[in-house]
Amino acid sequence: MKKITVLNVGGCIERWLDADRIRDYLSKNRYIIVDKPEDAEIIILVTCAVFNEVADYTLDIIENFQKYDAELVVAGCLPDIEPLRLSKIFNGRILTTKGLDREIENLFPPLGNVRFGEVDDGSVLTAKDDKTNSFKLLENPLTNYLKIDKIYSKIRRYILRNLFGEKSASYKNFTERKNLYHLRICWGCAGNCSFCATKKAVGPLRSKPLDQCVKEFKGGLSKGYKNFVICSDDPGAYGLDIGSSFVKLLDEITKIKGDYKIDISGLSPGMTVKYVDQLGEIFRRGKIRSILIPVQSGSERILKLMRRYPNADKIKDAFLKLKNFYPELSLETQCIVGFPTETWEDFEKTLNFIKECNFYFGFFYVFSSRDGTDAAEIEPKVSKKEINKRLRYAKRFLGRAGYKLSPFKLGVSKNTYVFYLNK
Repeated sequence: MKKITVLNVGGCIERWLDADRIRDYLSKNRYIIVDKPEDAEIIILVTCAVFNEVADYTLDIIENFQKYDAELVVAGCLPDIEPLRLSKIFNGRILTTKGLDREIENLFPPLGNVRFGEVDDGSVLTAKDDKTNSFKLLENPLTNYLKIDKIYSKIRRYILRNLFGEKSASYKNFTERKNLYHLRICWGCAGNCSFCATKKAVGPLRSKPLDQCVKEFKGGLSKGYKNFVICSDDPGAYGLDIGSSFVKLLDEITKIKGDYKIDISGLSPGMTVKYVDQLGEIFRRGKIRSILIPVQSGSERILKLMRRYPNADKIKDAFLKLKNFYPELSLETQCIVGFPTETWEDFEKTLNFIKECNFYFGFFYVFSSRDGTDAAEIEPKVSKKEINKRLRYAKRFLGRAGYKLSPFKLGVSKNTYVFYLNK
């Protein structure tokens, strides 16, 4: 029987969950799972290509992994986002993100008669630090961020330590909880953002049945988990394809009795506006600890070019309502700086939006022009020099509003900045 190792190359939480599910499927079907690439006969790399620099890094990893005396299988988002560049360096087998359910069984037949659809979705990120030289083939210090704890947990640890101190209850509560239970409620995306290449890889929306989501949540509780993350490529669109809704699912889950807290990752502003009045009773139950809503810009002109929900005033009103429903809520966001044609005035609207909404923390991502996206064709582009100027201004502006802003190496991305309330 073939010896197989499954590795994740700096991807998002959803791809880590895919990697864990692939590993579980192979194990249940009598394939031998090994930790070290040098011990494997087949290496499955679950890849990411969300930004240009991430794609560049991932392609370098693929080139270097072909030096092993093993078959390399490239999985994840890169094959659909960068097919031409991948084909120039690799002609082996692939597993795409949107076709994973079908393709995995074609490449690795269910020898133990356990179908991929019968394998539970990933819920706990089990990837470990690589103890071999596999990722050291590239002498790149950012490879230390491949561990999910350094991508996901370090953000909150850093902020809580600086905000409240190492002896605070908030900091201890976070650092002492070793595991998060991830509830993936759907796959794919219902949006059509002009700057995003990821939808090529994740495909259209596919929601889990509501009762399955509730079952998985209860399963996490029964195992003793108290901290849950609701995550998906587009969680707010949940249920649109099956006659349900995100707010209905959240209502069902938060009615369940127990000592737990929930973080919501990636709710779109449009869905927030749509559901905000229905979320009042749910949030007042005190089970939702934090919610990340990527607004991307405070300028309606830029939002329209992005093909995002464009009414900034309604978005802001919705955010303030959420805080009113549950004042202890950690409201978080993401913004893009330097979207094509963005003016200084557009950027100032984003900064004022952040200030007025009183976000707990968030990220600035420098615009990454991806081939094949509509945003790549929008001119003029904002120069790197101008983007750096705006970030320096943002540091001063947000500083006066009570925030700190600093560079943050999120995964392999160098162009990420974190801002957080300095209280």
